[in-house]
Amino acid sequence: MKRSVLIIVALCVTLLFVAVLPVAASTSHPFRGNWRGIDAFDQSNITLQIVEVSRSGGQVFDIRVNDDRTGPWCGGPAEMRAIGVLEGDNSVAVSMVWWCLPAGSRVLYFYPDTLAYHPSTDTITSNDGTVYQRGR
Repeated sequence: MKRSVLIIVALCVTLLFVAVLPVAASTSHPFRGNWRGIDAFDQSNITLQIVEVSRSGGQVFDIRVNDDRTGPWCGGPAEMRAIGVLEGDNSVAVSMVWWCLPAGSRVLYFYPDTLAYHPSTDTITSNDGTVYQRGR
């Protein structure tokens, strides 16, 4: 089965999951917003955009990332799309799909991560130790 078919199936399942969640008013969850950080692995610049899925009642997030350069797995810029699901007040479980640029290059899919929000510093950290500051 081609990778693109797996990616499409995963995105369709995610959209179906979001569609069946009960309709609720949008929250002002602290994960929402634009974030920027320095990759703990390769010291590249990463921008992170987290948008709350409106019908999820603050439980599901659409996540987009741009990395200006990557380590040996890609060798250049990359983008990522992910779905995040809230686990407790300050943790989001994430399933990511990364692809190297230019489009059509290498793809890493179903890559798991966890984002942890720290209210005292208004920062987010990922499993690899990358710290994201809120973008302005």
